[in-house]
Amino acid sequence: MKRWEAVFGTLMLIELVLVGLLIGGEKWAQSKLSSASESDFMRYASIEQIAERFDTETDKRYRPHRYLGYALTPNFAKDKNRHNAHGFRGAEIPVPKPEGEFRIVCVGGSTTYTSDVLDDEYAYPAVLEKVLHNTGKTHVRVINAGCGGWTTWESLVNLELRVCGELEPDLVVIYHAINDAHTRLVWPPEAYRGDNSARREEVTTTHFSPSLWEQSTLLRMAAVDFGWSEPHSYGITERQLMDGHPDTYYGDAFRSQKLAGRYPSGIFERVSAERMFETNRPAFFRRNLRSMVAVARQHGAEAVLATFASSPLFEDKPRVASPEYVAALDEMNDVIRELAAELDAPLFDFAAEFPDDKALYTDGRHMSFKGSVQKGRMFAEFVQSQQLIE
Repeated sequence: MKRWEAVFGTLMLIELVLVGLLIGGEKWAQSKLSSASESDFMRYASIEQIAERFDTETDKRYRPHRYLGYALTPNFAKDKNRHNAHGFRGAEIPVPKPEGEFRIVCVGGSTTYTSDVLDDEYAYPAVLEKVLHNTGKTHVRVINAGCGGWTTWESLVNLELRVCGELEPDLVVIYHAINDAHTRLVWPPEAYRGDNSARREEVTTTHFSPSLWEQSTLLRMAAVDFGWSEPHSYGITERQLMDGHPDTYYGDAFRSQKLAGRYPSGIFERVSAERMFETNRPAFFRRNLRSMVAVARQHGAEAVLATFASSPLFEDKPRVASPEYVAALDEMNDVIRELAAELDAPLFDFAAEFPDDKALYTDGRHMSFKGSVQKGRMFAEFVQSQQLIE
C-alpha cells in the first residue's frame, strides 16, 4: 500500500511540475507576444488577440453580402480611410452620373483597394484621378471598387450588379491574379470547379471557432513554428465572416510550411504545390476575365486588362518568392496578355513596366505609399497614351 502511495505521490508531483511549467510557459509566451514586432504578432496571435490589439471585434471594413459573400461596409470611416454610401473606398459618388463626367472604375482585390496605404486619398485609383486632374482631365472621376480578398469571381458579380448596374462606368480597369492563384492550390482535382467552392466557404452568421488547444498562446506559437497550424491572421477577413476554409484548400498550409521550413509535409508529401498548379490550370481565371470584358462592353464601357506586378525580392514571402508562385503568376499574366490580344482589349503590361524595387512594396504584392503613388501615375500615363479618355 505504501508503495502505491509513493507512486501516486510521485505522479502528483510530476503533474504539478508539468502544470507549473505550462503556466510559466504560457505567461512567457504571452509576454513575448505583447512585445513582438507587428509581423511576429500577426504570425502568432489568436484572432481574439488581434481584435483586442486593433480595438475591433471584427474587421469592420467588411460585412456579409447576399451575392458577393462579403463586401466593404458602406459609410465605414477610421482615421483617413473611408468608404462611401455605395460601399466603395473613397469619396461619395453622385448617382446618376453628372452630364459630361467620364467615369473610370478600378476593380480587383486588396491590391486595388490598396490595403497597406491607410489614407484613401493615396490608394492607387485616387492617385490615378489626381494625376489626370493635374493634366487637365478634370471631368474624370476614378472609383475604387477593390475589396480585400476578392478574386475574379467576386469582381465579376460586383461588376455586373453594382458597378455597371449603378455607376455607369466609361472605362473599367481590371487588376487581378494573386487571389486567383490561391484558388488553384486545391486537391483533389475534381474539387477544382467553376464556382470556386474548393477554396471559398460560404458566409454564415457564425465566425471562425479555433480549437480548444489554440487558446493557448504557447501551444499556438509552437504549432505555427512547426507548420502544424496556420496563423489566425491568414485570411482574417474570411475567418471573421465564415468558419475557415473547405478542407480541399491548401494555400494557407503551403505558406505556413514554407515559413516554418517544413515543406513538403502533409498533403504536399503526396502532391506537391507545383503539381496542384500544373493540374489546376487558370481556366476559370481566363473565363472570368473574358466575362468581365463582355459585361463592361455590354454596358457601354471599355475594359483595360492589366498584368499583375509582384516582387520575388521578398524572400520570406512564399506567395511572391517561391518558385511555385512565381511560375503560377507568370502563367496568369500570360493569360491576361493572350486574352487582351484575343478580345482586342487595351493591355497595360504593368508587371513588365513596374520597377522591381522593394521600397515600392510592403510584402512583394501590396504597394507601399511610394509604390501606390507610382502605380497611380503609371496607370494615368497609360490611359492617356492609349487615348482612352473622351
